[in-house]
Amino acid sequence: MIKKTTLILILLGLTIIASAQKSEWINFDKRQQLYPASRYFTGFSMSEVDRKTDLGEVYEKLKKNATGNLTNSIQVTVESVSTLNTLEFDKEFHQEFREKLASFSRVELSGIEILTFYEKRKKMAYALAYVKKSEMIIHYQKIINDKKNSISQVIKLAEQYKNSGDNDDALKTYYKCMPLFKEVEQAQTIIILLEASKQGLQEIKDYELQVKKAISQLHKSTQLDLQDVCSFMAFGLKMQTGAFYKGILLASFTFEDTKMGSSFSRRFKKEFEKELINTGNYKISDQSNIPKINRQSPEYIIKGTYWTEGDKLKIIATLRNIKTGKPHASVDGFLPIAWLKKNNISWKPENFAQAHQNMLQFRKDEIVDGNMHLDVWTNKGNESPIFEENDTLGFYIRVSHPCYIRIINYFADGSRVLLVDNEYIGSDKVNKIVRVGEKFLCASPFGAEVLQVNAQTDKFNPLVTEEKWGYIFIVDELYKILQNTRGFKPIKNEDLRAEKRIVVTTMAK
Repeated sequence: MIKKTTLILILLGLTIIASAQKSEWINFDKRQQLYPASRYFTGFSMSEVDRKTDLGEVYEKLKKNATGNLTNSIQVTVESVSTLNTLEFDKEFHQEFREKLASFSRVELSGIEILTFYEKRKKMAYALAYVKKSEMIIHYQKIINDKKNSISQVIKLAEQYKNSGDNDDALKTYYKCMPLFKEVEQAQTIIILLEASKQGLQEIKDYELQVKKAISQLHKSTQLDLQDVCSFMAFGLKMQTGAFYKGILLASFTFEDTKMGSSFSRRFKKEFEKELINTGNYKISDQSNIPKINRQSPEYIIKGTYWTEGDKLKIIATLRNIKTGKPHASVDGFLPIAWLKKNNISWKPENFAQAHQNMLQFRKDEIVDGNMHLDVWTNKGNESPIFEENDTLGFYIRVSHPCYIRIINYFADGSRVLLVDNEYIGSDKVNKIVRVGEKFLCASPFGAEVLQVNAQTDKFNPLVTEEKWGYIFIVDELYKILQNTRGFKPIKNEDLRAEKRIVVTTMAK
């Protein structure tokens, strides 16, 4: 629980279309008719224009916001599909698909078109970004085919080295396939999301099994305990990157696709960081991933998940460029569950069952097309941070429009506390990183907690609350809280909304 203390996308193939005459799409209802969700992903943005403002500069900001809203709607859709199991798969394929979704990083789009319009009478400028789903399918199918051909050529070269007895070069070459597999996973995720043909996916899977088997044979790692696994994985990343001098953030690894940490997450991160430094000579940064002005932020991040697979934990790590989301290296490790049990290390959060049920409710009817961009961080970043007893928790946000902010903390014991309500972010703070609310102290009960942040242009309706022990507890059930906070769907352009969540794992020292 958190106690109160003291106050404290990748764009490829971008096409710009500027309209000189009034367009129907600036009307909310007409926009829904012209660009239906069944055929398009869209993002909308608007802004007032005063006499002192250059219209060209306004358009550039609106284009960026509209495109960000578009990519965010796709990202939310991807995550919802994973959690709610809304697509029909056989059991084995569904597990593989969840793993792909869990490592999904960022949407790469081709064929985005952006419309702009200035309504002189109202002194309002508008931008609409849209992409046809049919064109996305073509784009991602091409990526899969191109990467498949590249993988095939790399495997042939690796086999030549292996057959000639050059095992070192064979191992290095096989490892070159790993980031290519991650790029294919990204493309496959979108293809499956859009319910397009899955043709060719089995061939990629066969290649991946072949490569991983060859790596295992050449490396000859036992992976009997945590140090073995971390050493093996650090070595695998090093084989792919070579000498690497860029700063790297190391995120906490999380259980399957839940974004929840555990005692194992904390233990693994400490051991893995040690091996990354000793084995790979990597420069691991202890900074959070909150962007700072006049500070050199790390360009790369290592993120990962772990999955139960038979009598082992399968641990998946990927090194990515933070700005582009492009995978630079990837490696899998396997840790015997017997070792975890012997050392009394839990790989699930203490309140996993209840937290997972909450996650399902959060994903249902989530805000997808609110047309406001919202970024959220804690003082330990936003990549499923772990807070230990007596750590302080603070909040930072960045929004694309003036709005009101509401933050609710769903504690590990099931209680719900209103941390921030109707805090206004004015136009002077738009697109800037702003600290909101107070700082809080981490204390028991421990487990997976969810910080839900909502932003909207109108004030939020009051929640049913009661004050106890210095906290504002919410009395309503979760579904009523979500109905109240999310409200109804927008009925006009001015109704802008956004929603973000960060899963925080708290634990005793």
